[in-house]
Amino acid sequence: MPDRAEQTLTAVQSPLAPGEQKDRAVLLVVGSADSPGLPARTRLQIIGDELYVGRRADGLPVAANIAVLDDGLVSGRHARIGRGLGGYDVEDLGSKNGTWVDNLRTEGKVRLRDGALVFFGNHIAVFRMVSHIELEAIKAELVAPLGPVATASPTLAVACDRLRRLAASEGELLIVGETGVGKEVYARAVHAASGRKGHFMAINCAAIPRDLVESELFGYRQGAHSTAHQAKAGLIEEAEGGTLFLDEIGEMTPEAQIKILRFLQDRELTPLGSTRPRRMDVRIVAATNRTAAGGGKGPGGLRDDIVARLGAAPIYLPPLRNRIEDLGALAAHFLGTTSVPGGHFDQPAFRALALHTWPLNVRELEKIVSTAAVLTGGTKPIAIRDLPEPIARTIAVPAAPGARRSVGPSPTPAQLEELLRRYEGNVADVSRELGKHRAAVWRWIKKFGLGPQKFRRNE
Repeated sequence: MPDRAEQTLTAVQSPLAPGEQKDRAVLLVVGSADSPGLPARTRLQIIGDELYVGRRADGLPVAANIAVLDDGLVSGRHARIGRGLGGYDVEDLGSKNGTWVDNLRTEGKVRLRDGALVFFGNHIAVFRMVSHIELEAIKAELVAPLGPVATASPTLAVACDRLRRLAASEGELLIVGETGVGKEVYARAVHAASGRKGHFMAINCAAIPRDLVESELFGYRQGAHSTAHQAKAGLIEEAEGGTLFLDEIGEMTPEAQIKILRFLQDRELTPLGSTRPRRMDVRIVAATNRTAAGGGKGPGGLRDDIVARLGAAPIYLPPLRNRIEDLGALAAHFLGTTSVPGGHFDQPAFRALALHTWPLNVRELEKIVSTAAVLTGGTKPIAIRDLPEPIARTIAVPAAPGARRSVGPSPTPAQLEELLRRYEGNVADVSRELGKHRAAVWRWIKKFGLGPQKFRRNE
């Protein structure tokens, strides 16, 4: 049997199936400042060999793929994205307001990296290389989203496809993702799609004192402990016929984890202070924000046997910084839930949102958008002044063509490698940490022979 190193090497070198090769280029339209929530059919633009971008189709090649953007700041013939030697390039076609890539105005042809932000007038888009499986998942999501907002993110669309197919089963699920990515939102979506008639009950295991988690889950009989003056049903009992969502399950004590494992194995509930087990029909969906494993533990420090019961392959939800293509749809959704009618952005504010790294994820976006809507009263566009200062800083000094932004000395190879490791290969985050443009960071990466992909999490 090969040792662990040989197993890992074999896994890395194994070729991908044809449907998994990221060999399809797409432009995922985030939205526009004056209309952040675009119709689903316009959010996905397949590039093929080339894609023309303009305000209208007139004057563009008849047989070409064309992305028509209803935007007064977009020229009739604005830009072209085409396949070049070893990749794809974007070229401005003499537009009045220019084409910008990662907050830099383009001159001539500019090579697009996977995940590049491209700005056309009031519109923002993300360039992605996707597989056939990811492309089909995006198409399905845009037609019939699993959650409240359709995702165009390749990673999240595939996760949604898997959740959708597993929803009707009785099996348990384990969802992994950073705090604020929407784990409970998608757990609720799974419950809604499952057809189960009982309630959806949720408990945040990290927010309840560790010694009370068992009582909350299993309930107790009168006299079970000093404060048990009367019997209390636990969340498992209240979720009979439905779904119980255990958020941050890794925060449970080992003793509580063992009791959950026993319940998963035999589906019998024994309240504290009782000796009579009861058969229960409850589906468990668990979540953790800690993906690191160690010490024989699974994701989030969970026991391996619990991980095996919840699902040997946890479903990963990407952070917002890795799914900026959904920012416009999410912002429109949150604007629609406020008490202030309407709501849109001016161009600098919308660009600043796209350039922000979102350390607190979707939850942070919801709070910022809701607060900004109240500040404007719905009578004027949300502007830079309505956003928190760290977000406003991302676009405070836009770069002119050919301009260079130099803050401090160039990094050493060791420093750049450490930053790539810290930010899991996210070059946008590294560039902001260094105070340098992404183009400069990419030049150093190439010069030092550092491949960001080796630092990225396998999603």
